[in-house]
Amino acid sequence: MSHPPLIRKLLGVSVLASALAWAGQTSKPALPRDPGELVRKTIANELKPEPDKPFYEFKVIRKLPERTEVKQMVDTPVGTLGRLVLINGKPLTPEQRAREDARLQRLVNDPSQMAAKRKQQQDDEDRMRDMVKAMPDAFLYEYAGTEKKEPWGEVVILKFKPNPDFNPPNQETKVYRGMEGEMWIDLADMRLARIEATIFREVVFGWGILGHLDQGGKFVVEQKPVSGRQWEPSHMVLSFTGKVLVFKTLKIRQDETVTDYRPVGEMNLAQALEFLKKQEKEVAQNASK
Repeated sequence: MSHPPLIRKLLGVSVLASALAWAGQTSKPALPRDPGELVRKTIANELKPEPDKPFYEFKVIRKLPERTEVKQMVDTPVGTLGRLVLINGKPLTPEQRAREDARLQRLVNDPSQMAAKRKQQQDDEDRMRDMVKAMPDAFLYEYAGTEKKEPWGEVVILKFKPNPDFNPPNQETKVYRGMEGEMWIDLADMRLARIEATIFREVVFGWGILGHLDQGGKFVVEQKPVSGRQWEPSHMVLSFTGKVLVFKTLKIRQDETVTDYRPVGEMNLAQALEFLKKQEKEVAQNASK
């Protein structure tokens, strides 16, 4: 399954045998003296393959500067299919519904379009995995306490700042040179619960040719367990400004909540489309009450 950024979106996120043993303990585990070791074990867990990952239906609530959208999503073996169901809390007009029907029908009728969409989803996942994989080396960490946090349990809070010895392996991880923030690690499952980071100085990409991100940008990415110990993205906030190719202004403002995860059976694209149409009618009826 794929999630746009971050989050799923931000963000591809996953322990070593010792960390897995911690998750099975009922008592509070002893923390490593070096917080970087805890981060490294947690990231190893985030990146661990999940061969038996279930299929889900879920909703994505996306707050944009000009409007709020709700999308009904469903996983399939060839990618995640999504349908717009509400705009600013109101059902779609007949014209908007017809456009959504036509867009999704094209994906069903033309396998190459869905293949291109799946490739884009996979590319996003690969980039996120690369960024997550670099985190243990990209930052210096320090413990900032433990707390009970909902909807998780007990989390370890760590502060982080750039590691001056880090050599970014690609364009995406160059942003880490100007980023600092806070990370929460769920102790029971040894998973990343929350990352909040701020760009505290301008970050230049490609020697100023490709562009830069302005000081003051921030992001928040959260994930949580949705069924047993299956973790999925739950919230992402992106707020960035900058320049691309020197002259093109970059401005990203997005607040995305992922909710109502429910396991579903395996569907082909045609079945997934009919499923989304049925869900859209139910959502529209509830919104009209």
